[in-house]
Formats: sequence, structure tokens, C-alpha cells
Amino acid sequence: MSGHEAVDQALRDILGDALPAGAASHINDALQLAGQLEVQGFAFRLLDARPRDPHSSLWKASFSCQGRIFQVEDQDPALAVCRAALAALQG
Repeated sequence: MSGHEAVDQALRDILGDALPAGAASHINDALQLAGQLEVQGFAFRLLDARPRDPHSSLWKASFSCQGRIFQVEDQDPALAVCRAALAALQG
């Protein structure tokens, strides 16, 4: 099972059908997931951690709630969002 599939399955175990299809693979779907968590009271941020490097990418996604921060970095922005969301939902 790939990293995308594993994250998708773990999120689906928690959220069921509320998980947007393709959230772990497509940034637009991942941002819909982030919106769902914001409705639940989480603050969300997605930052380009290497904005001046045209040859590589690193995305930092974070969710915070009640003083706790759940942050993940990944080259794939959708995967960064989903892994941070998973940490927040499990935390």
C-alpha cells in the first residue's frame, strides 16, 4: 500500500464518507478536508517551505486547536494536508 493509500484509508476509517474523494492525491480535495476540520474548530495553514527554490518543493501543513499544533511537511501538498489532518483527528 502506497503512502497516499495508507493515509486515505486511515482518514476514511475516521471520517467515512465525509472524506472527499482523492484527498490524499489532489490538493483541491485536501483543501476541502481542511475546510471540514476548520468547521470543527481547527485553524489551518499551508505554507510553501521553500518558496525560492525552483527545483524542489516542501509544503508545511498545520492544524491547531486548543493550543495544540499538528504539523507535517511533505513534498506533496495534498499528502502534507492529509497527514496533518490525520494527526489532528487522532490527537
